[in-house]
Amino acid sequence: MRIKRLALSLTLLLSSFGLIKAQDVAAGEKVFKANCIACHAIKDKVVGPALKDVEKRRDEAWLIKWIKNSQEVISSGDAYAVDLFNKYNKAPMPPFASLSDGDIKSLLAYIKKESEAPAATTAAVSTTPSGLTATAQTPAAPQDSFYNNFTFIALLLMAVILLVIVIVLNRIKGIVEKIHKTKFPEEAAANEIDPRTTISYKLFKKHPVVGVLTVLTIVMVVLAGYGFNYGNTEVGVQKGYAPTQPIAYSHELHAGKYQINCQYCHSTASKSKQASIPGANTCMNCHMHVTAKDKYNGQVSPEIQKIYTAIGWDAEKREYIPNYEKKPIKWIRIHNLPDHVYFNHSQHVKVGKIECQKCHGEIQTMKVVAQNATLQMGWCIDCHRQTNIDLQGNKYYEKLHAELKKEGKSDITVARNGGMECSKCHY
Repeated sequence: MRIKRLALSLTLLLSSFGLIKAQDVAAGEKVFKANCIACHAIKDKVVGPALKDVEKRRDEAWLIKWIKNSQEVISSGDAYAVDLFNKYNKAPMPPFASLSDGDIKSLLAYIKKESEAPAATTAAVSTTPSGLTATAQTPAAPQDSFYNNFTFIALLLMAVILLVIVIVLNRIKGIVEKIHKTKFPEEAAANEIDPRTTISYKLFKKHPVVGVLTVLTIVMVVLAGYGFNYGNTEVGVQKGYAPTQPIAYSHELHAGKYQINCQYCHSTASKSKQASIPGANTCMNCHMHVTAKDKYNGQVSPEIQKIYTAIGWDAEKREYIPNYEKKPIKWIRIHNLPDHVYFNHSQHVKVGKIECQKCHGEIQTMKVVAQNATLQMGWCIDCHRQTNIDLQGNKYYEKLHAELKKEGKSDITVARNGGMECSKCHY
């Protein structure tokens, strides 16, 4: 017993001096994002309670048992567990028996670190009539953009003023030349240009056919250049396309604030050619409990109500409506490729280990999703030329990795591995 106490004391002493890292916070973050983020946030209530300061509410041993099998703890008659289960509408938390004690300790260390982190936004404190203090989030200062209506009007006005100045100066020039001819006729006659030597005379008077053909050629070249540029940059290019969806789903809230993994909703991105659009049942995993009534005077959020209307959920009775005729949510597709182009999500996500943001942009900051890239052939080819294949620990490329090591090479681009072959994308 004394030896155990001595070892424990030594461990705590070394930890306090930073010689032993009590828990791997980075590993805990990975555990949180992989298992907990769909139902929990650190400082906000989602499906389950906010996890802030959870280590102060329950001891470590209890939390390990709870995370591994919450239903077992509830069945044991633990008063705190039973009360928590009832408080959150008896929504069962799935067991995480595959997590080791070390994984859970790392998770708790991450939660503790995030609990102690200061709020990301500053709050303005005000006093209510009742004498209580209230905090309000200070909105970020709007960023002015050069490209706005005021700038356009100012530039247009400047262009009009410059045009007027040019007209006035041209009139003054004509008057001055007329006065000069009147006062100095000999000098004016000597300086006068013979019209037969000008290009306009030679083209349109002496050789009118050549002149007309020259003008038509110039016009055709200009129009052809414009048409080529328009076809190359406009036709079929929808960069910036951001249609209004039937439900105002915010990626900034779900993927940004609550850090829900993209593949929780788009579950087939790593398994098939298409990244699936989630059905309403996926939404209901959370919104069976999350109604945002606190923001709408006790009423269900209008956008969440659209999900209930589609799937047939009675928010008051908290049950599905019997024999309800479900109505599919008609989402509008944003990213469209031509029919002759082959693109496989799983090949890029699972094998290539490409992040969603590479093609879709910083999706976690978008309230309304817009197409981030042109998705043109040149854009894809540039990516293939610049992107190295992830060979380390990638079973798909074990043979290629071994061959490259024999040649003394450490990396290879997608283009050099066949990513420029026409048949790869046009089959």
